Amino acid sequence: MSELTDVVSTDISDEELLRRISLHDLPAYELLYDRHAGPVYGLIMRMIKDRHLAEDLLQEIFWQVWQSAHQYQGSGVAAAWLFRIARNRCLDELRRQRARPSSAAPDITDMLEQQNLDTADASSESQPEIMFNRSRIQEALNDIPPDQRVCLEWAYFDGYTQREIAEIINVPIGTVKSRMRIGLEKLERLLRSAGFP
Repeated sequence: MSELTDVVSTDISDEELLRRISLHDLPAYELLYDRHAGPVYGLIMRMIKDRHLAEDLLQEIFWQVWQSAHQYQGSGVAAAWLFRIARNRCLDELRRQRARPSSAAPDITDMLEQQNLDTADASSESQPEIMFNRSRIQEALNDIPPDQRVCLEWAYFDGYTQREIAEIINVPIGTVKSRMRIGLEKLERLLRSAGFP
């Protein structure tokens, strides 16, 4: 029987939730899902750019967490372990897609929704220009390797620090800095070649 009903859910660490999930504690699993499904879905959308596939992958990732919670060793941040599972699953999917090319283009509406870009404050005359510019930037971002793109999007659109990104994806902070620097250089070249001001 779970003790979650007797304890305020915010008092339970992710690490403790994973320990309980390893014992097949469903309320602990539901709480971990409630805490992290949104950010994990955001990561998937940034990497995969397909809403329906992202929803499927989200379920697969959390099913994998349910099955492999006993493998979490308790060292490091539990959220980083979860994001590593998600990132690896997305990279597997991207490799699978490269092996079998798809004609599906990313939905600009989904992209804007995921980046939390708000045009509500812009005048109605400037909104088409804003949408066009954002579309060009996103197209250029899509041409950058996923590891670099995710670091840039997390830092510039989601406000993560380089240290937080390094912890989530389990790489040294120097690797994050390098990916961001190289990604920014590529983005600048792509935008200039597209005539972006």
